[in-house]
Amino acid sequence: MIELKNSASWKSSVDAISSFIAEGNFRFTDSGVKFRALDPSQVVLVNFEMDKKFFDKYDVEPSFVGLDLVELSKIMARTQPNDRLLMELTDSELTLKFENELSRSFSLPIIDVSDEEINLPEPKFEASVEINARMLKEALKDAGLFGSSVVLKVKPGQFFIEARGSQGQLKAVSRGSKKVSVSCTSEVTAKYSLNFLQNIVKEADSEKKVLLELKTDSMIRVSYKIGECPIQFHLAHMIL
Repeated sequence: MIELKNSASWKSSVDAISSFIAEGNFRFTDSGVKFRALDPSQVVLVNFEMDKKFFDKYDVEPSFVGLDLVELSKIMARTQPNDRLLMELTDSELTLKFENELSRSFSLPIIDVSDEEINLPEPKFEASVEINARMLKEALKDAGLFGSSVVLKVKPGQFFIEARGSQGQLKAVSRGSKKVSVSCTSEVTAKYSLNFLQNIVKEADSEKKVLLELKTDSMIRVSYKIGECPIQFHLAHMIL
């Protein structure tokens, strides 16, 4: 049995993952819940972990559980603010109970999903940017006025977000502040899918920071916490 008195972090985590992965395997281990998978287009790798200390109760046999994440997200959307979440695993299904004045129970069948082990890439990044999530989200919305891709640039002490289309262009720059900190070993320029980036950061707490790690013409690693649980996204670059 697994219990969460506040299910908000679990709900946001499922939503973040299901934006890219329709079906995947959760690993229920002695130390907590883990998830790692590539999206079908192999553009985004999602890596998530929720330590057992963040659960109010965590008593489960180590299990490898394949689930339809889209359906799981739909179920989690039915939670109410004061619901207590109980999860129970059997050999054939995952049962989720929302306990409040009304007790509701949902069951999802366990499905077979490829269990191929995915290794985390470890590139030597050339720059890192810590930026307030709200600021980043708004800048990406600005970029959406003009294109479907975004160019990120990093220079010493400066971070640039640029987009260009037939209707015009955006150039946004931050020169470092309490909401943005920049470090780099060399100047970096890389291009990414705007839609993918927006989906990656949508579950980030707007008042907290997102870490961007970049390398010229290479993947980006985006990291933040949902509640206190770390989640990472590795997004492939586009050709400039």
